[in-house]
Amino acid sequence: MISDSFKKVLDVLRTHSDTASEGVGGGPRVSVNQITKKVGVFYEKVRYLVDYKKEHAIKRSAVERILKRKIAIEQSGKIGESLLNELVTGGYLPNNAVSENMAGNINAIAAKYMNLSHAGALNQNMALSFAATEIERLLYPRILPDLIADYFYNTISPQVKYVGAIDSARFQSQVYIACRRSFLDDDEETLRYVMLGKYVPEVLPHQVSNEELVPLAPRVAKAIALIDTELDNPLAWRIAVKLRNHSIFVSVIDEIVRQYSVVSEEIFNDPVRFEETVRQILAEKYKLERSRVNKSGTRAIIYIFMTKVVLGLTFEFPYEIFFFQSLNYLALGTNVFFHPLLLFAMIKSVRVPDEENTKRIVTGIQHMIHGESTKDIYIRERVHHLPLQIIFGFFYLLLYAISFGFLLSVLKFLEFNFVSIVLFLLFLTLVSYFGIRIRHKAKKWLVDREHEGFGVVIWNFLTLPIVRAGGWINRKFSRINFAVFVLDFIIETPFKFTLGAFDSFVSFINEKREGPY
Repeated sequence: MISDSFKKVLDVLRTHSDTASEGVGGGPRVSVNQITKKVGVFYEKVRYLVDYKKEHAIKRSAVERILKRKIAIEQSGKIGESLLNELVTGGYLPNNAVSENMAGNINAIAAKYMNLSHAGALNQNMALSFAATEIERLLYPRILPDLIADYFYNTISPQVKYVGAIDSARFQSQVYIACRRSFLDDDEETLRYVMLGKYVPEVLPHQVSNEELVPLAPRVAKAIALIDTELDNPLAWRIAVKLRNHSIFVSVIDEIVRQYSVVSEEIFNDPVRFEETVRQILAEKYKLERSRVNKSGTRAIIYIFMTKVVLGLTFEFPYEIFFFQSLNYLALGTNVFFHPLLLFAMIKSVRVPDEENTKRIVTGIQHMIHGESTKDIYIRERVHHLPLQIIFGFFYLLLYAISFGFLLSVLKFLEFNFVSIVLFLLFLTLVSYFGIRIRHKAKKWLVDREHEGFGVVIWNFLTLPIVRAGGWINRKFSRINFAVFVLDFIIETPFKFTLGAFDSFVSFINEKREGPY
């Protein structure tokens, strides 16, 4: 029999369900002509080739980008209708399917968070982020993932134990954050929104008047400070790593419930049908994940290649002509082709999960869904001994020196100049980071074994400095993207205005054609 906690999930689904199509309601539907839509979709594809984003964050990022332009740049108050039109034009919402009445809720959401910003509870960027997250959830409802995430937390939290002294409430917050990161891969913006809903639930309804917001502003400001402290705590990441296998089991459970809804209870209570269903889903997921890896890899390769060509033409090529009056074709060719080829090799070497992996998942789901006891997960307190920290820090820096020193010696031997070396190392770190991130996503359905092989440990040890450097560079300079700046602030505003005007003109012509002859 399934556990009581899972029965509660199915009970909620009996009264609520994710809407089949986004934002469909009464009244006129948002519609654009096919030419406008094709041009808009093409622009969005180009836009995200030069601005690498996680796939599940693309829709929210598009909403936030439109909000920033409408509110911060164009100083527009009523943005609901134009936002819906742009999302339909960009292919993020279906054509002629979304009710224009949704614009009212969008306006209310935007006004709510901008009012909190004016009250000093949020800065403008955070207000826009909250508004974009809530609008995304309005347009693309996600009842089931949140239900399963809460079920995951309620099921696993008793097994997660901290060895050391820690405040119980703060530890449970870290476990909850870890569950969402591990299962849903939530980013900081989504987590901040979800946690705000837990601390100040009164702020979540769309229609909240300014009078109601005023007394909430101090609570929101206090909650945000606490949430940011919790999100900055590395403990949640340590817990998330320990929950990786459990998140795979929960992901399969989520997929079964998504496909069979409340009928899934019969499947979980029938051992034969359950195993057949799990195997079928995993076979589909293995194939789908391979396709996603190839797609993500292609986007990353194009992004790296285009960025390298631009930087090469901007810095490396002029530097060699000006200072050396000649070109080092080996350095130029290496800096153009080596890194995309390295990323390609990293992606293609991802292995497909085997039969043993499937058996482990079936067993793990059975234990979880029936509420059977699992092994406790211990998170040990990190004891900071200053002398040891100094010694470990020294060896960590030494590891960086060895890795990058070896690379520098090879590049100098090949007669790379200063700019060529900087560009090579910059993109090597970024490619290594992107490649590891894509490979990590590709292993979504691969259950971790108890111990890694010796070769894997040595390889991770040697490549750690390069990957960590790439992650740091990506985090610190992700906002400094010249191509994105040009698209967002120079091209996009007049382009979207022209596209909207063209769509209105086509509608005008169609109206004239419908008149009497």
